[in-house]
Amino acid sequence: MRCTALFGLLLATASPALAEDPSPYPGLAILDAFKTGCGAIEDQAAASSSLTAAGWDVSNPDFRPGPLTDFLAFAQEAGGEAVRAQGGTMSDMEVFEREIEGERVFVVLSEVRIDGTRVTGCRLFDFGETRKIGIETARGWIGREPVKTINKDGVIIADWEPGTTPGHDSFQLFFIPADSPLKQATYFDGVALKSDTVGVSDE
Repeated sequence: MRCTALFGLLLATASPALAEDPSPYPGLAILDAFKTGCGAIEDQAAASSSLTAAGWDVSNPDFRPGPLTDFLAFAQEAGGEAVRAQGGTMSDMEVFEREIEGERVFVVLSEVRIDGTRVTGCRLFDFGETRKIGIETARGWIGREPVKTINKDGVIIADWEPGTTPGHDSFQLFFIPADSPLKQATYFDGVALKSDTVGVSDE
């Protein structure tokens, strides 16, 4: 079973991209920190330990109302409902944060177990970011072409299979402008990265 990404490929009629901030976005530094932090993703507990060891701080979104708490509430409710409908379980999400070259970014860990299969996801978010990590930047960093891309009217979605680390099922890159209709479906705009693993569940 493949985990269905929280970001569906719903494009509708996208709006023009926002004007980019003239200062450079530290995309490579964020990609490197994400890869190191998420680690092997053997399961959620292992990914949590990897992030802590890599210098990420545990975050409590309840003390910082805003786009992160709105997204988490949406993801936990919508994701949990879909998983329960299939007879599975979804973990409580864990949140970590770190400043990377002046950018405050967050990582969210989650785990789904259905019919003997475990899917563990490690996702990075830079909420509200108007600059992007381009597909060409991620392609050069990974060293191979994505298997699927969408690059239309400012929205970027790119998918690499397998992922960036041995054992990773996939890696995905997202950029959603604030004025895109896709924001209404995802409760998110800005830059996002996602890695996941699929394995056998003991439940």
